[in-house]
Amino acid sequence: MNKVYLPLLLLLLYSSRMQAQTGNTDNKSKDGQNKFAIFGNAEMTFSSDKNNAQFGDVNFKPIFLWKISDNLFVEAEPEFETGGGTLDIGLEYANMCFIVNKYLTLHAGRFLPKFGAYRGRMGEGFVNRLSTDPVGFGDGGIGAMNEVGIGAQGGFGTGDAKINYELYLSNGPILLTDPDNAGQFDYEGYVGNNKGKAVGGRLGFLPLTNSSLEVGYSFQKKSKTGDTGTPYENIGVFMQAIDFNYYGHLTSIQSDLRLLGEWKHQKVDNATYLDANNIPYTFTNSPSSYYVTGTIRPVHVHNAFIHNLELAARYSKFKTPVDAHWGGGDIHQFAISLDYWLKWNSLVKLTYQNQKDEPNAFYGQVIFGF
Repeated sequence: MNKVYLPLLLLLLYSSRMQAQTGNTDNKSKDGQNKFAIFGNAEMTFSSDKNNAQFGDVNFKPIFLWKISDNLFVEAEPEFETGGGTLDIGLEYANMCFIVNKYLTLHAGRFLPKFGAYRGRMGEGFVNRLSTDPVGFGDGGIGAMNEVGIGAQGGFGTGDAKINYELYLSNGPILLTDPDNAGQFDYEGYVGNNKGKAVGGRLGFLPLTNSSLEVGYSFQKKSKTGDTGTPYENIGVFMQAIDFNYYGHLTSIQSDLRLLGEWKHQKVDNATYLDANNIPYTFTNSPSSYYVTGTIRPVHVHNAFIHNLELAARYSKFKTPVDAHWGGGDIHQFAISLDYWLKWNSLVKLTYQNQKDEPNAFYGQVIFGF
């Protein structure tokens, strides 16, 4: 059925965009009128290691933006993915926003995570300069890809510095207790599994007048993560993260420099789980992960080909519980990438990656933003 409806959906998206582009150009939204736009990206990844070489992970991610009035705004993103071998259609987010003033916006729905900076901000295809995620920051890592709940966000200036903030209340993570994944979490649930809710937020500080540096602190706490009525209902989790993002110039080589990274830690209450043979066991469940990335782009060189090149390198580490069935200690990853920018939001990435207990791999990725 997906194969039948996908071309019709693409035609509908194109028609809607053309209608939005040719519609009312009045700057003020009027009753009964919505201002509508579509952005997003499409991407494809080629991967090769000693065992396999394949084209895959073809993704299409349209972002729908509606301005209902001067104070009401809706953002939504469905996602079409083929990484699992079949077409998978999901709702990445659908967030309704009410702009109170220039310092405060309230929102409700399914929204991008506000815990940390990589997921929801730095991990987007044309923002991430490498073809892969740092270890511990993708699926099976620490933290959600999205949240369902309500929140508030905004920012303000204080002297030459700036501060931004995000606070939210969400369903939060759901504790997994099956033998293979006991102690990990499902972050993708559309509904909660008990009365407990997660409280979290992030505070960002930009101390320089040109806003070239941002340092952020995030937290999330949930006191009930297990299913209602089970021995795991009152197992709690507390997460913290520190992130930084610096953008500067290297005049000696006519290049722009970006340094960014993040550290995350998760502390889960003690619990006794059952293995595949119903034998009880426990472990200290306190994983952490971090990554550091550096990029150089000779954008000030006059040669058109050279100034569209960018070199990126990243080191990441995921410290998993030694005695967990899904753990086993530290996982190290190093990746380096040579990118070519076709446009400000469209690029080609050539990435080589080395990761503990995994074969060395090459990735080629093409991303077109629109």
